[in-house]
Amino acid sequence: MLELQSTLLKRAAQITGGYAQLCEYLGVSDARLRLWLAGSVRLPDPIFLRAVDLVLQDDIARAAHDRRQRPRESPAPKARANGSLAVG
Repeated sequence: MLELQSTLLKRAAQITGGYAQLCEYLGVSDARLRLWLAGSVRLPDPIFLRAVDLVLQDDIARAAHDRRQRPRESPAPKARANGSLAVG
């Protein structure tokens, strides 16, 4: 879980424009953010949810601007001689 919070906060910092801006967005000190990034302290749930919301909203906005008209399609499974399906 602590590795996930570090990844989440790094992504949130990219979205906001840096760690100082993320601190402002979350309403926390730089020292507190550094503890969370290092995995020394668990994120409080309200901060975690605020960061998740930021990342999800950014991902949704990016998806809306995706140039593809259809989602990516996986190749169809190939049938083997014995009737079972081969993946890939």
